[in-house]
Amino acid sequence: MFSFSLGRVALCAPEHSAAQDDELAGLPQDLPEVVGTSGDQFRDSFTRLCLYLVLTTGEASGERSDDTVVIGTEYGNTAALARLQRDAAAKGRLLSAQYFPNATSSSASAFVNLRIGSTGRNMTVNAGPLTPVTVLWQALSALDRGRSGTSRVLIGDVYAPEAVQDAGLDTPDAPCTSGVVHAALLQGDDFTAEFAFGADDTAPGTPLRAVRRRTAAEPAPGTEPAVFADRNGAFAAHHFMGVLKELRPAEQAVLECRAPDGRHATVTVTRRPANSTDGRTW
Repeated sequence: MFSFSLGRVALCAPEHSAAQDDELAGLPQDLPEVVGTSGDQFRDSFTRLCLYLVLTTGEASGERSDDTVVIGTEYGNTAALARLQRDAAAKGRLLSAQYFPNATSSSASAFVNLRIGSTGRNMTVNAGPLTPVTVLWQALSALDRGRSGTSRVLIGDVYAPEAVQDAGLDTPDAPCTSGVVHAALLQGDDFTAEFAFGADDTAPGTPLRAVRRRTAAEPAPGTEPAVFADRNGAFAAHHFMGVLKELRPAEQAVLECRAPDGRHATVTVTRRPANSTDGRTW
């Protein structure tokens, strides 16, 4: 069981242009000023959005900190890699192998850590449809072990055409909507979280993700589970964070993620009563 508090939460969901798959509409107007353009040869829109969300939360001081950065993405920097290959093919030239280490090592988590001066853990998680729960587990583990006072969680994808094609091989009926959510998880005692991972047979039509609000083990009165069929976990994670902020003492929010092969992961978060003195249990 993990204890934590929740800071600011923000979602950005750009749309692809109908004229050009690589062009995005709905990006923040001040994005170039906030994140700059240095290194854009190896940064795609996903990386820039991650930087923007972290830098505009009002919690990044620009000074060195022990923050942990955990990014959950299935395709991450795929668009930057694909762009290099497309450009080379269009110009009829071969790519030097030196481009690929640069592009793959310049991941969003590395860019964020360097930009905000973070000395905590820095990782990118790809667990397919289970990514949102796995990311939260990693982020809260860092807080629990005292490695960081803040874990910055970024979940989502900005889909290149190649990424959409690849996702369709696993979940052909799931839409792929671009979007990234950022949340700051803080050391504190507002919430407790418990995780469960397993595998079983998945019934046809089972949604990839669902969010439930409940009192103890019972559904909260007047609430229905929110179901998310999108391949991108950003939207389920954003909804889940919003439910957390609305929980009353002793109420729970559950985020359940399922993969087509039967693997599943669940996180159950309980808001502590204001006068709770319960310690951690292991």
